[in-house]
Amino acid sequence: MKTSFFRICIFLILPLCFAACSDDDSPNPNNGGNEGPDLTGKIVIPEGTRDTVLFATSVDNISIPIIISIPSDQDNALPATVVMHGSGGNWQDEDTNNDNIDDVITEWELSSQNEQWKGIFDNENIISAFPGSYYRRGTVENAGDWKNPPLQFQISASFVRNYDAYTTLEVLRKLVRDDGTPIVESDNVAILGFSHGGTAVQSTLFDTSVVPANWEWSQSYSGTVYTNEMREPAPLPSEGGFVAGVMYYPGSFHNSYYGNPCNGTSIFQTYADFMIHLASEDGLTANSNCMLETVENNGGGIATVHNYQGASHSFDSKTTGIDSEASTLARTRTIAYLKNKLNIN
Repeated sequence: MKTSFFRICIFLILPLCFAACSDDDSPNPNNGGNEGPDLTGKIVIPEGTRDTVLFATSVDNISIPIIISIPSDQDNALPATVVMHGSGGNWQDEDTNNDNIDDVITEWELSSQNEQWKGIFDNENIISAFPGSYYRRGTVENAGDWKNPPLQFQISASFVRNYDAYTTLEVLRKLVRDDGTPIVESDNVAILGFSHGGTAVQSTLFDTSVVPANWEWSQSYSGTVYTNEMREPAPLPSEGGFVAGVMYYPGSFHNSYYGNPCNGTSIFQTYADFMIHLASEDGLTANSNCMLETVENNGGGIATVHNYQGASHSFDSKTTGIDSEASTLARTRTIAYLKNKLNIN
């Protein structure tokens, strides 16, 4: 059964400034002197809405779709979590020409993995938001030529998708009911990501205050160093960032964007605590271990690390064997961690 969506089109460019709601129902000069709250700059979600598709303008004027799920029993403002999809993208998709690259998507229908996480968050009374970083930028998934320059720069987990994450955070902070009361606890939002999305969580949580004055942003692919194509990290919103993050089997090298984490030259550190899930049979785990050493040495957020012996990359989406067992355990750990960081009893 497909989900029905209420759709709103909005256009946002970071940084954003929002008008505050009126404290009472007296005439407000900012809304023409009419009775009621000032809803200028807010997004009013109709009563009873559960699944909402919003569009928000991120970097390069790309309008990304964001699916937001509001638990059915919400009355007061609720905590939220932004979910960054992996290389398979946000939507249900399939490979129609048997080249091992998905090329057809079902728009507005979340992937099975994302749909499962939406249900988990609904059950915990946590608002969830799923920004789609790929298909409006020209691809269904991070595969083939999109894994390398120049296409990879258009969907970069190091300096594009972090802007998508903060755009989504700002959208959540604008959601109100028709009486102007907020739907999301603005200072109580976490972020979760898988694989390429886990790498995006790292870049989102990066503490930009530690960047040296003479730092030059670059990335290296197969011996070629790129500088002109680089974008600086997404700035922290004026209202603050995420309270914590969870990363599943990320790529932690970032092609030396923050320096090399395995030779002591990386400047990487986070402004918030995070949990990371690593699989022993994943080629990306070695660089993640280097990143964890860097974080320990550089300071900043505290890492909670879980290793899964015998598990492989993308184990969260697997349904059999050791991977399935790892998925069940990691999900239990993730929800407990997020509930603690979001101050949910």
